[in-house]
Amino acid sequence: MSYLITPPSNHYDGGMGITGCNFRHAAETLKAHASSLDGVLPLCYLHRHAIELFLKSVIFILHKKYSIGFGDGFSLDKPAIRVRDKWRPMDNIHNLSDLYSYFEVIYEDCKVALPETTCWDMPSDIRSKIDMVSGTDPKSTFFRYPKSGSAHQDAKKSRIQKTKFEGAFENQDKPAKLVLLFGQNDELIETYDMDADALGKIQEALDYLSGFFYGVHAAFRHELARGS
Repeated sequence: MSYLITPPSNHYDGGMGITGCNFRHAAETLKAHASSLDGVLPLCYLHRHAIELFLKSVIFILHKKYSIGFGDGFSLDKPAIRVRDKWRPMDNIHNLSDLYSYFEVIYEDCKVALPETTCWDMPSDIRSKIDMVSGTDPKSTFFRYPKSGSAHQDAKKSRIQKTKFEGAFENQDKPAKLVLLFGQNDELIETYDMDADALGKIQEALDYLSGFFYGVHAAFRHELARGS
């Protein structure tokens, strides 16, 4: 895998894949060394951006390997993605569902030419996981800012969630970690769960997809780009 020891500018895909690897490794490091701070958004963003870069890398590799043309005005030096019959610069596309839809089209067209030494079948649940993440973060902004549109959705971003003291200890799966705010007369004003389930299903999907496309990208680099 020579792309691991050469500058990104020399890579077959222009450095997109190795950058995706770096974002995924950063996510894994953050997860392994979790602090007391509420780090849900950085972790999700790192995985999400890794997925975007892996998809762009494998799309570019297919175009380059099998001489697939782009629309007018676009080329390998200025790659593009076809979204709803319109060619748009690859750098301007951040919607994972759009990227995966385009990948599916050219992937199916090229599948008969792919080396038989690797199983290239895509698991049936990839599309649903992609759409779930994309539905939450279609523009790659949801995990970057505390406020990104919907107050209801934004409230789910933090592990610190308002709760009720009554019943807070009923969950036997893990101990409750609460902060209690009292008034001047020692009356309970607010209760906060400091370890609530913040975007649990989204986090699981991001972690799965990041790992899956990490492997897909490695297979493409080895089989189609000769490791470069």
